[in-house]
Amino acid sequence: MPADPLLLTVVLECPGELDREGVTYRRLLSARLKAEGQYAIHVCKDELDTRKLRELCRTLDSKYVVVIRSSHEISATYLPTLLQYLRTRTLYLAEPTVFTGAIPKHVSAKAVAPYVRDTDIYGIAFNTSRLRDFLDAEHDLDRSALYIAYRLYWSIGAVTPIEVGYSTASDTKAAIGFQLDAGVTRLLPLIANSSRILRTYILRYLILYLRGMRESEESDVPLTNVRELIRMFDLTAILEESRALQPFESSWIQWIDDSSHSKHLYKRLSTADNYLVFQLGERPLDAEISLYRCRFGEDVVQIGKTYLPTSLRPGQSNPKVVDFYRRPITPRSTLLFFDRPMQADDNAEHLYEYFLRNHPEYTDAYFALNPKSPDWNRLKQKGFKLVAMFSASFRELFLASDLVISSQIYNLNHRGKSLVNSRFVYLQHGIQLNDMSDWVLSKHFDVFVATGKLEADYLGALAPVETLNSGLPRLESLQRSDSEERRLLFMPTWRFNLHQHSAGTFTSSAYFRAIDAVLTDRALLRFLEEEDVVLDVKLHPNVEKRAHLFHFSDRVIHSSMNYREAFRSAEFVFTDYSSAVLDAAFIKTPIAYYQWDADEFFEEQPYESRLDFRSQGLGPTFFDHADLVEHIVSGRYREPDPTSDSRREVFFEGFDPARINETIVERMLSL
Repeated sequence: MPADPLLLTVVLECPGELDREGVTYRRLLSARLKAEGQYAIHVCKDELDTRKLRELCRTLDSKYVVVIRSSHEISATYLPTLLQYLRTRTLYLAEPTVFTGAIPKHVSAKAVAPYVRDTDIYGIAFNTSRLRDFLDAEHDLDRSALYIAYRLYWSIGAVTPIEVGYSTASDTKAAIGFQLDAGVTRLLPLIANSSRILRTYILRYLILYLRGMRESEESDVPLTNVRELIRMFDLTAILEESRALQPFESSWIQWIDDSSHSKHLYKRLSTADNYLVFQLGERPLDAEISLYRCRFGEDVVQIGKTYLPTSLRPGQSNPKVVDFYRRPITPRSTLLFFDRPMQADDNAEHLYEYFLRNHPEYTDAYFALNPKSPDWNRLKQKGFKLVAMFSASFRELFLASDLVISSQIYNLNHRGKSLVNSRFVYLQHGIQLNDMSDWVLSKHFDVFVATGKLEADYLGALAPVETLNSGLPRLESLQRSDSEERRLLFMPTWRFNLHQHSAGTFTSSAYFRAIDAVLTDRALLRFLEEEDVVLDVKLHPNVEKRAHLFHFSDRVIHSSMNYREAFRSAEFVFTDYSSAVLDAAFIKTPIAYYQWDADEFFEEQPYESRLDFRSQGLGPTFFDHADLVEHIVSGRYREPDPTSDSRREVFFEGFDPARINETIVERMLSL
């Protein structure tokens, strides 16, 4: 008697070495206890594209197929629930509830906004024969389009996700978009479908494509195909769903649909509004700042930025359009400050404290924070006027405010007011060493605080009206400690490709080995003991859960100090790439860089470095473990370093360290 055909094939996409101890792989195996003989695992060592997936489908004899990436996360019940669901019915596809972050304990399909959901093929069980037929008909699409195109091809307008979680474990795609494979000449099949959810997914897909175009600036897809897609699915009618989170791409879509208006109001400002300028063709761009030159097939689209008087603002005379700039900032104004919801002690807290002390006439200045934050009681005792972050009171204060000041950018939108049409001072969390131009251009702000001429020149090329070279507020009060206790500080940053590694593969990674080799180096430990020095190690938050894997000791300590305490007490600070060490350099603490993986580090990062560490770093750069250790144990880190001193002067040029807060307050009250 022939065996029953397989119900499901799990295609495990695993570029590189398979982590057999990883959670995802172990959960796939554990499901066999209750589903023996119902599914098989096929490990694919290469990243799947449309051609490879088409060839694979021709070899499968299971009723359904699902693609899972080894770096993604699945809940413990993902596969058992999926198998049970597929056993009881015949359908075209079955999908879980997809997340980009952690999978919540109680998964609900309503928990994920449709336009936020990733639209790739991962985690979705396709009917194998239907997928095979579809790929034979639509073989020229990019892999990233297959999920949406499959639903269009088979007219699957509505899908109720199974209440079980799947996570791509990263929101990097939202930040950098994606780029199509070479030779792809259309985004999606133009098959009419009126499903609102599916149209929302198509909008999401188009936004990610355009976001990727800002990086690559080249595509074989003609502009006419993009325009037909927008019009076929009437995407401009639902643009408000994306405008708050993807304002740049939303304006771009609006222009592609109707290019009769080249200038699009992007951000209201006090004196001259910020407009995006779009232009088809090669003639000189009519804009103050040229940003992008993108090729769609044979078509060239240029994008720039310009500033126009507020009197030209659309809707200026419409009484229904509220002008949140109409009131000047006075002592009667409401001002709203905040850092992160659960953590203060950043630039907004330091600026707020200065503001309370020097401008007591402003009686309605508030600081927002989650009441469960460990900083709540501390700030309350300092006299901060606190409001619960994102509460109803917070939203009403935002609506009433004449100015918002923050070290973070959040999507604030309440009763028609947002950061698009109201005053916002962005203090930043740190200093931008990487090229984050696309991210900067996607945000709304009236003032963008820079630290030093190098960063101010970089930001000023993108936002000349908004850039303020004042320095970060927290730097003004940062001082070295007078403690006699000697401490060094090591603070390595994170690697994006290590998110899903098990303990076994994590400890075999170059990242772990390089860090742990420093922590256990005999010469270094001997130096620490003989000199009575402590090495504090501040791990990146993503590594904290793996701290127990490192070999700490009496002299090498897993530090729980906050960053300010750690910088104040250290006589020497070293990192791999973290910009946080610039706080130490600012107070003239010697720093150094240990970059054991310099050749491939930025290949795994979403952004490229703007800083050449060898020629511009504010301390020496080491690539070999032995050279770093020798620099420390020889005591050279304590010796004068004219080269680093000179670079530091250039890096922090252009602002008065004693007037950082004063400079920002002067600018923000003048808006």
